[in-house]
Amino acid sequence: MKKKQIIVLGVVLGLALVGLIIMQARYFQTAFKLKKAQFDYAVNRSLDEVVACIEERDNLNEIKKGTEKLQETEVGNKSVYVDGEHEEPLKDQVDMVVSPALNLLDNENENDNENEFLKQKNSGLITSLQKYRQVVKDRLGTDYVLVLKKKWTEPERSVEERIKGLNLQSMLRERLKNNGIKSQFEFAVKEGDHFIVMSQHFFNRHSDYVFNKQMFFGGNKSQASLYLIFPEHLQDVMSSVFLLLPSLIITLLLVLCFIFCIAVIIRQKKLSAIKNDFINNMTHEFKTPIATISLAAQMMKDGAVQQTPESIDHIAGIIRDESKRLTYQVEKVLQTALFTETRMKLKLKNVNLNEVIENLLMKFSLRVEDKGGQLFGHLDADRDEVVADDVHITNVFSNLLDNAIKYCAKTPEISVYTRNKGDEIIISVIDNGIGIAAKEQKLIFERFYRVSTGNLHDVKGFGLGLSYVKKIVDAHGGRIEVESALDKGSRFDIILPLTSKKQKVKRTLFF
Repeated sequence: MKKKQIIVLGVVLGLALVGLIIMQARYFQTAFKLKKAQFDYAVNRSLDEVVACIEERDNLNEIKKGTEKLQETEVGNKSVYVDGEHEEPLKDQVDMVVSPALNLLDNENENDNENEFLKQKNSGLITSLQKYRQVVKDRLGTDYVLVLKKKWTEPERSVEERIKGLNLQSMLRERLKNNGIKSQFEFAVKEGDHFIVMSQHFFNRHSDYVFNKQMFFGGNKSQASLYLIFPEHLQDVMSSVFLLLPSLIITLLLVLCFIFCIAVIIRQKKLSAIKNDFINNMTHEFKTPIATISLAAQMMKDGAVQQTPESIDHIAGIIRDESKRLTYQVEKVLQTALFTETRMKLKLKNVNLNEVIENLLMKFSLRVEDKGGQLFGHLDADRDEVVADDVHITNVFSNLLDNAIKYCAKTPEISVYTRNKGDEIIISVIDNGIGIAAKEQKLIFERFYRVSTGNLHDVKGFGLGLSYVKKIVDAHGGRIEVESALDKGSRFDIILPLTSKKQKVKRTLFF
């Protein structure tokens, strides 16, 4: 897939996901607002019902007490026709309606039929009282004004006295429950500037969701406000909105899958580029020995070479060397393929790393000296025994020394250090080569990756060495660290646990 196609695909999918996320966010916001509006409506309706019940109860009490006051007058004790059918004392008629009504209002489990009954009976009572008032006025004459003055000169009862004995918390809870609200609440009644009744934790629990409703008593002369707060309102609303959580999870999974797919596509493109580079390098590495062998064979066939033992031996040596070189390169590729497809067992034993490195220094010294360079060994580790596969651990340091020689554009100067740190041994390979850019240091341990040098193939290899090094070091419970800068050389540190420390070694490697 071309880079342009990847960009177009990423943009299209990205826009689709952004649109989906915006729609989900708007839907979530709308659902939240709707739930909040439903909550507000239910709370206000509950407050209206409670306040209406309190006011109704107070009105009925006023009617009952007013009737008792009128009974103190001579006319008030007389029987009157107030309903057009029966002549009964007013007090008896009032008691027939007011007392049952008060009992119903005090009952928390009242139903709609009972409420309707109250409204009808109260309406009839008011009509009867209006008739009675007219009868009393006609019979008292001028004394009627004195009776009224006596009634209105009585002291006005406070709101606290009017609601005394009411179980407001129970009334509120019942009305809220009937309207679908189960949240915890706190309440208070305020008259003027003072709170006259409040729940236990009204001032201790704060909330932005405060509701209030005014109450009127005694012909609007006495006023108070009923306050209601919900400290856990937001959590309750959010919990109901969280029913949308599955759709949010699905959206999140889609976003993660999108990111994963784009990452895989980009990685595959990088691997494709690395693969192409590997093929170019492999072609170059195979082409040179094949061309040399082909040329030598053609020269012998055409008789271009003197038929002397020395000449034939020389040509045969060239063919043999190039064949070995070709075989070595093929084996490296096959070995890496083996690491990828199957497994390999480590043959573990106690290995002295100072001894291993000393042998390698002797082996590589000739190559370094052939380039006019120097190879130094500083084997300062007092404890150098590790549990390892001696063949593979030797190949690790051989690869590092080989790279230090190959990737050097000037006279090579290579130093190898060993030292102890705690229960570990640190082996450092330091060179003055071309160095590695910071952005490429995380990639050098990937298979087939080679530091970019353009289209030049003057450095032999497939980019398999450091990948192999890291796998072996990891398998021995160690780690590898690299410090490098362009044109300033590189430093590779191999840290391995000593035999005195519990070493986590994989006896079977899966590559």
